[in-house]
Amino acid sequence: MMTNKKLIIFILAFVLMIGFWFSKDLLKESDQPLFSPQPGGIQQLLKIKLIEIKEVGDKYEIQIDYPEFFGSVFPEAEKTANLFLKDRFKDDIKRLKDDLVENIVDIPGIKSSIETNYEEIVLTGKLASIRFDNYQYTAGAAHPNSFYSVFNYDFERNKQVELVDLFNPGSDFLPVISDIAFQDIKEQLEGVDSIVEETLKTGLEPNINNFSNFNFDKEKITFVFDPYQLGAYAIGPKLVSISYDQLREFNDKSELLKLIEQY
Repeated sequence: MMTNKKLIIFILAFVLMIGFWFSKDLLKESDQPLFSPQPGGIQQLLKIKLIEIKEVGDKYEIQIDYPEFFGSVFPEAEKTANLFLKDRFKDDIKRLKDDLVENIVDIPGIKSSIETNYEEIVLTGKLASIRFDNYQYTAGAAHPNSFYSVFNYDFERNKQVELVDLFNPGSDFLPVISDIAFQDIKEQLEGVDSIVEETLKTGLEPNINNFSNFNFDKEKITFVFDPYQLGAYAIGPKLVSISYDQLREFNDKSELLKLIEQY
């Protein structure tokens, strides 16, 4: 009986030893770790926390909503982006209050005001494109001022995205964008007169400053234009979207654009 038990133990030990040496050889032959991350795995996305600033004074009202980023794998870039937005709206509030001191207008029942909210156009693990809808009014002014502003950030490179980043280096893309934007806004305004048309042409000249306000998503760039850039305030702010395919001869080598189209 003892002999049989010893034989069984010997056989089990032999099998385990063979298994150990066999698996050891397999690991030697492989250059890959036993558990390797899968290519194209899920990207850790940025998250946004709503920051609200609300102040009500005797002569002013402030309601500002803006995003604060967190959860990034690029903490320094996250810190830089958040500080930029915080300072931007801090400056807006300071300008409003300074204006109240410099231009004292006391109209019963009417207050100066700022209101801002935002829309997430793109939010990935590496990129953010945010559009702000702003309303500002100074007591005594003929009308309020409504306009868009934008914030585009590349967290991997820790920099704000500029229009040139979406195009091939040295490419002459502005004249094409200018023509498309002019025709689009002209159609939006439904048969503008010659005076307005000339004003539009001036505001949409192929100058980089005229197209510095934009958002991007996977398929297109959307340019935002303030009323006074296009002419009279009554024209209002305008949006013009241009697909990347319409500009393919100018953007096929942009590394940033390739990243945007992959998200």
